[in-house]
Amino acid sequence: MERYSKILDKDKREIVLLIGNGCKWSKCKFCNYHLDRNNVEEEQFKINNEILNKVTGEFQVLEAINSGSIFELNKRSFGKLLEVCIKKNVKRLIIESHYMYKKQIEELRNKCKELNIQLQVKGGVETFNADFREKVLNKGFGYPTIEELKKVFDVVNLLVGVQGQTIEQIENDINIGIQNFDRVCVNVYKEMDDIMPADEELKSRFIKEIYSKYKDYENVDILIENTDFGVG
Repeated sequence: MERYSKILDKDKREIVLLIGNGCKWSKCKFCNYHLDRNNVEEEQFKINNEILNKVTGEFQVLEAINSGSIFELNKRSFGKLLEVCIKKNVKRLIIESHYMYKKQIEELRNKCKELNIQLQVKGGVETFNADFREKVLNKGFGYPTIEELKKVFDVVNLLVGVQGQTIEQIENDINIGIQNFDRVCVNVYKEMDDIMPADEELKSRFIKEIYSKYKDYENVDILIENTDFGVG
């Protein structure tokens, strides 16, 4: 398991994969990342402390993810994250969160503003087709509008290659993301044990027909493998 890396393409930043208490939702049909968890405070902090001590601050940008939402770190780990941002002069902190934490996100924005840190929030929207997101993927967002999502998220994760999607839906999602959010991160789905099957033909079509259109967009990241950011 790699938990620290540097992203040198496009939006240069350091990235850390921390370990949290576990995703509170844990019901998405396509995901088992929530299995990367440890709710024993001392053990979690030991792992996260070691990872965060690798941060140099060289790009003044840090992305911190943890197989769930940032609010699922224990208090010591969360405190260490903010401490490192201050010590290493991190000016922009990118975190991930589920939509259910929208109130906490607003509070964290205000806290980071007091610390002179710009908070950038990434959300796993997966698709802007709300029925597909809720009835097929079971994201647990409800049915917020694009405008409501924009109030919570600055960056969106999109998912490509699950059964039931269409190539038109995928490209529409990417364009909506580009038009409404700071950045778009497109994740090509990799089927894992005991979760929903991939559509391999659709994934191949995406690579052949859509990937080349958007791969060089400065505000679009496309992850063919889920370890393309160097962690995982």
